[in-house]
Amino acid sequence: MKKKGTQISRKQFLKSLGLGAGALGTGIFFPNMLAAQSFINDKTNKPKKVLVLGAGLAGLAAAWELKNAGHDVTILEARNRPGGRVSTIRKPFSEGLYAEGGAAGYSDAYTHAKKYINEFGLEKAPYPLPEKPVIYYLNGKQFTVGGAENVKWPYDLTEEEQKLGPMGIVKKYIIDTLPQEIGDPDLWDKEPLVTLDKNSMAEYLKNQGASEGAVNLIQATQWFGAVPTKTSALSMAVSDFGLFMGGTPFVLAGGNDKLPRKMAEKLGNIIHYEKEVKKIEDTGSGVKVTTMGGMPEVHEADYVISTIPLKVMNKIEFSPELSASKKRASENWPYLNITRTYSQIDKPVWDEKISGVAITDLPIEQVYPHLTNGTSMTQPAVLETMTAGPPAGEIGRKTDAELKKMAHDNLAIVYPNIDGHFQKFYSKAWSEDPYALGGPSWPGPGDVTKYLKDLQAPHGRVHFAGEHTSILRSTMEGALRSGARAAKEIHDLA
Repeated sequence: MKKKGTQISRKQFLKSLGLGAGALGTGIFFPNMLAAQSFINDKTNKPKKVLVLGAGLAGLAAAWELKNAGHDVTILEARNRPGGRVSTIRKPFSEGLYAEGGAAGYSDAYTHAKKYINEFGLEKAPYPLPEKPVIYYLNGKQFTVGGAENVKWPYDLTEEEQKLGPMGIVKKYIIDTLPQEIGDPDLWDKEPLVTLDKNSMAEYLKNQGASEGAVNLIQATQWFGAVPTKTSALSMAVSDFGLFMGGTPFVLAGGNDKLPRKMAEKLGNIIHYEKEVKKIEDTGSGVKVTTMGGMPEVHEADYVISTIPLKVMNKIEFSPELSASKKRASENWPYLNITRTYSQIDKPVWDEKISGVAITDLPIEQVYPHLTNGTSMTQPAVLETMTAGPPAGEIGRKTDAELKKMAHDNLAIVYPNIDGHFQKFYSKAWSEDPYALGGPSWPGPGDVTKYLKDLQAPHGRVHFAGEHTSILRSTMEGALRSGARAAKEIHDLA
């Protein structure tokens, strides 16, 4: 792993993914239209009272923009902390160790995230790309990949696909073929993007010439391929390639939750925690929001911005009821289940010549090591596993003891000498979190063109934000942009 404070160039990033210098010239990586969105740039002379529901990045961005423009803002948050699905896990690990429980990375192409990060003086650190060989455990076979070795991938691939490997396949069938139009939001409901959205990721790959074996290999090795037949090709293209790879990825030193925590600190006492929303009423002249947090409370304002994840929002009473189209969109917009486990070990148990990262088709799926000080091979480390898709929902329902046994049994397959080194354990199943009920939103084929505009549309005095209202689904940038959009909608009202 890179030491904290060192920098990697975008060229190094693409090379580490096996994409080569050719990708630098690919227009897909310079989505200028995606990078252009406006903030509120003036002060109001008609201050509005606004309730923001949720202190995740979308809610914090909305509140920040409105407050700075002179509006009266209050945030109601169900949890006892800010950040939502941006959550850095520090306890129960030893001092100096942490791992991400939610959103994993930023990108230099994330204009809104960079604005806030720079504004608050937060320290960036390189994205933890493996520089040494990676362990693979697929179809019962274990091997390492990282050099010029001739790997025999245990899938039914063409001769060319065997030579390309996972990232070469991604480049050939996705990166080199995506239409330039994905960089222009105004073209989402026009060709060729309508057809792109109608296709699943699996269909798109096959239409470009990929074999069934290549699709299966991508599903087993790439997190964005967790559910290839249920992933909109358009959504995948824009979120996972169009913007994220438009710049060098990075994390925040000390944890990605440094951004929401700093925003919350700056916003101060306008955030009210442990306020679970039960009802949203539009009276015609204002709004009333009923919350539970001990005793029921009614909060009144001129407008509301709801950033609540849809599966949770669908349990809230609206008066008047949501329109049929908005209700249909909110009830049918899919989410991706994600379950993570974290096992602290007394020291890394793998050869220092390899990275310790493991990609598997075991229930734990992917393994990412977090070392003390980022580099120590003699001090405690945390092995984070991440399972995505339907299997994540299944294992997420296990008890903590069952999850621990499963994780440790699987890790013992990948690292045969790990027994006796386990110290502490933690797990996070987002599908079981009552304030999320799932991981990131994950539109399927046709969902973007069918539902996204309805998800973004206001309902009377109630406006909506959250990564689920952005084409940049499952990203911190999408959340921030959606919050800024909703704030500007209210600010611009006469």
